[in-house]
Amino acid sequence: MRAPLVLALALVLLPTSTAGADDAPSPLQASIICEAPPTPGRFRCDVEVRAPGGKLSWGDVVVTKVDDFILPLRGRLGPHDAATHDEDLYRWSLGFVAKTRGVGDVTIRVRAVVCRGTECNPVETQVLGRVAVGR
Repeated sequence: MRAPLVLALALVLLPTSTAGADDAPSPLQASIICEAPPTPGRFRCDVEVRAPGGKLSWGDVVVTKVDDFILPLRGRLGPHDAATHDEDLYRWSLGFVAKTRGVGDVTIRVRAVVCRGTECNPVETQVLGRVAVGR
């Protein structure tokens, strides 16, 4: 019973994988789209992660940096928090609060385990979302 837990922790703690050669396709593609609220208050950013030609066996998103006028409602969403959880696609919705009007950035780190055939590797990337409140 302890072996699956140890395996899951080992996958999370492994160092970041690289795609190999510079011309090799990235094993992970991520994007972020943030709402542009007309006034300060709550807003949402949607993060989408794809594994072209592979399968996502695990993934999460972590808020790593926000501008001073933005507060994240949660700092991390795991695989079970994904609104879409397909073989090669995960989508999360992250909640934020804008304290004032302004334009700024939200930086998200995406971590995933991507499998191709029987080989699975941990990978991560960062995405930057632009937020414009009251503009």
